[in-house]
Amino acid sequence: MNLFIPRCSLFAVFLLAGLIGACSSQDDAAGRSTGAKQVVALNVYSIRLSDRVEALGTAQANESITITSKVAGRLESIDFADGQQMHKGDVIARLDQDEEKAQLEAAVVQLAEHTREVKRLQELLQRKAAAMRELDERKTLAALTASNIEQIKARIDELTLRSPFDGKVGIRRVSPGALVQPGQVIATLDQMDPIKLDFSIPATMLQGLKPGDHIEARADALGEQVFTGTVSATDSRIDPLTRSMLIRAIIHNPDGRLIPGMLMRVTLLANQRDAVVVPEESITQKEDRHFLTIVTDQGKAELRAVTPGMRRDGLVEITKGLNTGELVVVRGMGFVKPGSPVRVSETWDTIRDSQFSTSDTTR
Repeated sequence: MNLFIPRCSLFAVFLLAGLIGACSSQDDAAGRSTGAKQVVALNVYSIRLSDRVEALGTAQANESITITSKVAGRLESIDFADGQQMHKGDVIARLDQDEEKAQLEAAVVQLAEHTREVKRLQELLQRKAAAMRELDERKTLAALTASNIEQIKARIDELTLRSPFDGKVGIRRVSPGALVQPGQVIATLDQMDPIKLDFSIPATMLQGLKPGDHIEARADALGEQVFTGTVSATDSRIDPLTRSMLIRAIIHNPDGRLIPGMLMRVTLLANQRDAVVVPEESITQKEDRHFLTIVTDQGKAELRAVTPGMRRDGLVEITKGLNTGELVVVRGMGFVKPGSPVRVSETWDTIRDSQFSTSDTTR
């Protein structure tokens, strides 16, 4: 089969190919003349950072007592169920009070008699039919009897054990009818909302720590649930043996999941601040100095010395030498030289592959 191509068509094809080649040569020449390298840059922003200190702590009840009796006696009744929630003033247990109640009844009757006699003598004294000495003696007896009544009531109070605060009572250790001795444990009482969390941190990490700093805590017994709280106080001295200081934090515990004595892993979030951060791979280190490649307003590369701070999750805090809103080269910094022109092919508004979401950032 014979193909016939007109000469005019062949000429058009060759002319088009020449034009394309010329344009390509001109583009390559323009790129070589400008020398602009393509880079990826980050629009620098700040996030909320804090120094993280890991420690182990022990949960403590907000208020905690061991219920005991001050005096020896027979346990007449136990007025709680194991694990019951008690309110301040509720009766927990009673010791035998029969003798004291009888003494109280007799003293009340005796006081009533003395009161009547005082009134009678006062009437007789107005008519000059009684001596002042007799009235004074009767008033003294009435005062002694009133004092005796108060002593008996105090004795009865000692034999009636009441809850001094709202809390959960533990498992009882004795039974009604048992003879208890002073100091013998009857039960425990703990106020578990809020919970106090005590932990120690090295003295070298105390800088910037203050009451109100936030903590996060986890208990292995409760899985990965995170409990948040705040530092309430620090101890008055450093332990000379461990060179650490005791810290106390407060955690709200309305559902009672945290139990006194529970071991917890604590993360202290101290020295919270707005910090400028960059990806770790964007930093160039020469000896003991650190540098970032900045894209200037003129579109040129600038090698700038910076001071790094805390490193966390692939991020580096820059404490000196960088401001928000500047462009930092995060890809391609190895192909540009200081002062050379660069062309930003992509601008990041957030750091890629970072565990910090955009909600953590502040502009």
